[in-house]
Amino acid sequence: MIDAGQVFDQGRLLGLPTETVYGLAAPIDRPDLIARIFELKGRPPTNPLIVHVGTLDQARLCVQSWPVMAGVLAEHFWPGPLTLVLPKSDRISDVITAGQNTVALRMPDHPVALAVLRASPVPLVAPSANLSTRVSPTSADDVALAFSADDVTVLDGGPCRVGIESTIVAVDEPNQRLTVLRPGMIDREALKAVLPEDWYLVERTDEAVQDDQVAPGQMRQHYRPARPLTVQVTADEDALSEARRKFSLQSGLALIELADDPDQAARDLYRLLRRADDGPVDRLVLLLPARRLIDPSWAGIVNRLTRAASHWKN
Repeated sequence: MIDAGQVFDQGRLLGLPTETVYGLAAPIDRPDLIARIFELKGRPPTNPLIVHVGTLDQARLCVQSWPVMAGVLAEHFWPGPLTLVLPKSDRISDVITAGQNTVALRMPDHPVALAVLRASPVPLVAPSANLSTRVSPTSADDVALAFSADDVTVLDGGPCRVGIESTIVAVDEPNQRLTVLRPGMIDREALKAVLPEDWYLVERTDEAVQDDQVAPGQMRQHYRPARPLTVQVTADEDALSEARRKFSLQSGLALIELADDPDQAARDLYRLLRRADDGPVDRLVLLLPARRLIDPSWAGIVNRLTRAASHWKN
């Protein structure tokens, strides 16, 4: 395996595979490389970075204290696609947190990522390895197409198993509240199942996050292909069939449909958007059955589509 420390010492970033998407990684104690992440991605400084850890000890170094509920969530969902937002320690710079007093932490469930993190003397920041607001990368090739090898050394860990970014939750121990800041494939039902009876779960609305980005993935326009994407919501199977027939007759259009299984749909989403975007078309249309909008297991996918879409039609 590539020596990550040597890559960083040479002034390059690391394209790190995780189970969600590929990340653009740098150590938390290298402000020069962290600045390079923002520069290469074109990422606004108001958008915080997720800190990735390989052990619970690394996680505890990043926070003021480790609440009991953080331990419960880590026990059930780490390694895995769940990010915890907690009050930060002095080891985490304001640049990483966009000036917030909290830090977003995750332990990825990928053997390559865990090996790199556990060999690292410090945790790594690792936002998605793509240009800001564009479709997230789910393969090493996606990263290599976005960035020069002079800037980024890519570790090929194969296609991402989950395919969309992690669920993000803020842990408020004093008020016994868990707030979902970004939905993902760990859905609210899975979170509720591990919460004590005296805790409650809330979900932050899009309107509440625009001016207070306490975590990544809050921008209204995000995960977007280069060509305009229309999400066409269909009421039932007859409407789906009619929409499929209508759009298939139109030229210059790529028609996208996702699998019925949400896990497969999440794995496919960014890959299908990229493939359609690379074709000889000028617009993309994704057909979405209306029942998906109220299915908790589809909440993360629907969230990505609301931000990726140029147009949304019911």
